[in-house]
Amino acid sequence: MNKSAKKLLPLLLGVGLLLPQPSVTLAQSLEEQTVLAALALNIVRFTTWPTEAQANIKKTIDFCVVGDNVVQQSFASIDHKAVGDKALQVINLSRLRNFEQCHVLYVSELKQNVLLQVFVEIAKQPLLTIGENADFAVQGGMVGLVNQDGKLTMQVNLPVVRASNLNISARLLKLAQIIGN
Repeated sequence: MNKSAKKLLPLLLGVGLLLPQPSVTLAQSLEEQTVLAALALNIVRFTTWPTEAQANIKKTIDFCVVGDNVVQQSFASIDHKAVGDKALQVINLSRLRNFEQCHVLYVSELKQNVLLQVFVEIAKQPLLTIGENADFAVQGGMVGLVNQDGKLTMQVNLPVVRASNLNISARLLKLAQIIGN
C-alpha cells in the first residue's frame, strides 16, 4: 500500500463509521415493529366482539395489516397465534379496500386524509382499529400506540370503540390514556 493510501485509510474508516448502517437500522425497526405486533396481539386478546360479529368469526380472527415490508414481516411473528379458542390469521393488505374481510385493522403509516377516509368507510363496524400514528386515536382510530420519549403509550378512543359495539377489557383500559371520554 502506498503512502497516500495509508494516510487516507483512517479517514475513510472514520467516514464509514459515521454513515448509517442500513442493516442495523432495519434490525432496530424490525425489533420495534415486532414489539408492536405482540402488543397488538394482546389488545385483540382483551377485546370482545358483539354477538352478531362473533357469528362471522369462524375459526380465525382475521388481522389485516397496512404497512411497509418491515411492518408486514414483523406481524408474521403473531400469525396463527391463539386468541381464546380461535387463531389469528394475519392478512397483508396492499390496497385499502375489502375491509369486510377484517376483524382487526392495523395501520402503520397513512397520510392523514387517507386515514380519515378509511375511518369514514368503516365507521360503526365491529372492526378493531389499531395504529401507530401519534394522532391515530384522536382522529378516529380505536387504539393508538404512541412512542413518547422512548416510552410506548396506548391511547384508546372509547366513543369510537363503543359506537362499533366492541368491548375492550377494563384491565387493558387501566393501562391506556382514554381519548374522548
